[in-house]
Amino acid sequence: MSIDKKRLKKNLQNCPYLTAISIIWLFLTIGGVILLWYRDYGGLEWRSLWSSPVFAVIMEKEMHGSVTGLPPTEPAMVKIPDTDRDNGVQEENKIPAVMETLEKDSEHAEQMRSFLAQKEQEEKEMAKIVEEEAEEPVGQTVFVDYDPVETDSIYYEDAGKLALTTDYAYTKVKEEYFTDAVFLGDSRTMGIADYAGLDADFYCENGMTVYKLLDEKGVTYQKTGEKADLNQVMQQKHYGKIYLMLGMNELGYGNTEYFLEHYQAVLEQIRQWQPQAIIFLMANLHVNREKNNLNTEFNNININAKNAAIATLANGTDTFYLDSNPLFTDEEGLLKDDLTFDGVHLYANNYAQWRDFLMEHGVVRKNNRSDENVETHRPAEYQAEINQIK
Repeated sequence: MSIDKKRLKKNLQNCPYLTAISIIWLFLTIGGVILLWYRDYGGLEWRSLWSSPVFAVIMEKEMHGSVTGLPPTEPAMVKIPDTDRDNGVQEENKIPAVMETLEKDSEHAEQMRSFLAQKEQEEKEMAKIVEEEAEEPVGQTVFVDYDPVETDSIYYEDAGKLALTTDYAYTKVKEEYFTDAVFLGDSRTMGIADYAGLDADFYCENGMTVYKLLDEKGVTYQKTGEKADLNQVMQQKHYGKIYLMLGMNELGYGNTEYFLEHYQAVLEQIRQWQPQAIIFLMANLHVNREKNNLNTEFNNININAKNAAIATLANGTDTFYLDSNPLFTDEEGLLKDDLTFDGVHLYANNYAQWRDFLMEHGVVRKNNRSDENVETHRPAEYQAEINQIK
């Protein structure tokens, strides 16, 4: 089919729009062929066209409406690297910063893992302590009632009850148990310090009372013979066990309620200073028949009233009441004559029995318990003491 050139020329002249369309079609065709060739043989990737300054500008204007006639917005900046060398320098500058960030992130992650592991371990240990404390036995201080004797004294009255040693699964301990112990008391406590052979601290002296124990004048430290202020000692030293025996020298000073008020205040202060210590409240020894004077305040009824008051402060968990009277008294609750030289204090050779009594009544927490022989200690029959001098 031959093309009539004259006719085509005439049509193009008569229709300028057709001419324009033909020219545009021709350019598009040629351009498309060139692009296809360059794509296949020139190594050009279509996505690289978007990085071209020409296409970037066109697309930026298109997105902001400049091409379509929409209101323009702030132009976006298109960062076009100048050369491959600049790209290389920028990438090299980024590497240290990236590595530093990665190292910081790694260090932070390691710190977080360490922190979480530590918290988990602390929670496990706390849960174990709580569980062990929940399993710890709780002692009970039993009081045996009896018919009280009428008294005519402003300092005391018959309590009508006898306090027994706190019932508890005590541990039979060795002498090493007392190396972190302290004994606080009067002349009877001095006897334990001198003759029981225990390696412990002793702060005690003749005539000591609960009213003077924490006085700033101090108490005699038996290892040096010098006065020491217990307010400072108890805050500077850490004791695992504390033995307290006071009450004899207070028999004629205030009534039993007054005594108990001050005794409890001392106990609470010591507990505040030594929160982890096991505290043993030791009963005052009875006196013999000669010294048991019902016409004065110095008698076993008054001593028993003070002991019963002290026993009410034992909770069976960290505070225990120990009564050694059954070791040294007869069926009437009187101190045996052959055991004392003055009706109040024991002969030196009898303190070994008192020491054994203390060793049979050790309290060892479960989480610190060794392979020591553990046995439940039940005090001897106390009915004889109920028949004390009437």
